[in-house]
Order: sequence, then structure tokens, then C-alpha cells
Amino acid sequence: MASQVAPALEADSFAEVLDDMGAFAVRQPGVVDRDRLLRDISSLGAEDTVALGGGAFLIHLRTDAVTGVVAVLGTTQAPLRVPTEGGEETRGRVFVLVAGSPDAPGQYLEAVASLAALMRSGGVVDEILEAGDPEKVAELESVRTAPRIQKLSVVDVMDTATHRIYPDMSLREAARIVMRGRHSGLPVVNRNDEIVGIISEKDLIRAFLPGYLRVYADEETPREEARDKTVRDVMTKTVLCLPIEASISEAASIIVNKNVDPLPVTKEGKWVGLISRRSLIRKLLQF
Repeated sequence: MASQVAPALEADSFAEVLDDMGAFAVRQPGVVDRDRLLRDISSLGAEDTVALGGGAFLIHLRTDAVTGVVAVLGTTQAPLRVPTEGGEETRGRVFVLVAGSPDAPGQYLEAVASLAALMRSGGVVDEILEAGDPEKVAELESVRTAPRIQKLSVVDVMDTATHRIYPDMSLREAARIVMRGRHSGLPVVNRNDEIVGIISEKDLIRAFLPGYLRVYADEETPREEARDKTVRDVMTKTVLCLPIEASISEAASIIVNKNVDPLPVTKEGKWVGLISRRSLIRKLLQF
């Protein structure tokens, strides 16, 4: 563990934290392309940074520059302002960087969840700051005995199915439901909750944009086409679903490697939940 803890960082800004953490991370086992990893880390921003509370932050990325998972920890001399996904700027001194290979989604997600849980344990951040050097940090009981979260189930990380969209629903009503939710799309179900399609923000843009453009072109009946359409007219009918019995690794692999986002979850053929990239990370950080 001591080899994964960087000496005190001399960074005076978040950008310098990324540079220093990157320079330390490229010396870790599992790095196969140092230059690529440095570039990938230096390009990270608020959307890749999660505030864990207590002045600790988790920075995460997927990259072909590593095999498996590379995780390092660093601390700064003084609290720094850090931009996070929520848009706020908070201050902190403890930074955890997790870089995972696209070929190891389960290992990556479990590492993110385990490290987030450690940092959120009461008093751990203060213990790390007080310990200071890498050897002392590694010797902390809270660090040595930190449990590793394993065998997460799909139920643990999915968002439960709530709002329904039906094929005969008007496109406008469906758009309002999608925009009220936290995902970029929703499954379309029949009255038995069986998935018959999916409608995404992209589908809605394709449907409504022509009408918007005709308004400014002074054409007649500017939005009649979209107004008269139902969900059935624009939904994608081929849907890749995940059975609830599947592993979290299978879910992560489909989302990352097949670019399916969101991913519907089914039980006995009926829709029961959704998993997306962002919801997956948010849920994992709660463990």
C-alpha cells in the first residue's frame, strides 16, 4: 500500500494535483503507456471528480494506458479549490486517483466503491493527513483493514423503474417524462411492463428539431409533424436489456464497451430498473 501513496504533493492548484498524481501514477505496476496515461489524467475535469466529504476527492477515468486497475493516493500541504461534477467548488487536501482498463470494468468499479467507502469512514481523512508520509499512511489500521467491496449485484446499483412511457403516448408527454428523470432515455413498455422499445434524448431531438427550424423559416404548420407523433413513431425498437441476475461486471461491460446508456434491467421479462454510467458511479460511491 505504501507504494501507492505519493509523497506530499507540492501542488497549488487542482491542475497541478493532476500533473503530480499523474507523474506518480505512471510509475505503478499495470501502466503500459506512460505518455498516454499522463495525457489522459491531465485532461480530466469536474465531471471526473467526486467530492467524498471531509476534504477528500476521488478522480476516476477509464483508459487503455493501464491493464487492470491503478489506484494512487496523494495529499497536498494546504486545502485547494476543487471543481466537482455538481458544479460547486469545494476545498480539500486528500486525492484518490483510480484508472481502470476498459477490459476490467468489474475490477474498476469495485476499486472505486471500496476506496470511496474507505475515505468516507469516520476520521479516516484526518488520520491520513496526520500520518503524513506513505509508510505511516499504509500502517493505519483503518487503511490496512479496509474491506474490499466485491460481488456487487445489479440490484445494488440500478435505479428502480418509476415513470412509464407507453407506445401510444404522445411525443410531448413522453418528452416531459424523460426530461424530469435522471437518465438520457427511458424504455417504452406495454401494459404488462414488457419492454417494446426505448426513447432517448437523441430521438426527441430528431423529432422536434425539424419543427423548430420550420418556425424560423416561416413555413406553414411549423410543428404539426412532431405534435401528431406518438412514441411508437420515433422509438428505437431494438433494445439491449440486462437480466437482474447478471453480474455488475456484465452491466459495466455492456455500458462501456457496447456504448449502451442507459441500460434497462429486466426480471422475468418485465422492466424493473435502469443503469447508466453516471448512476453507476453515483451508486458505487455510496458504499
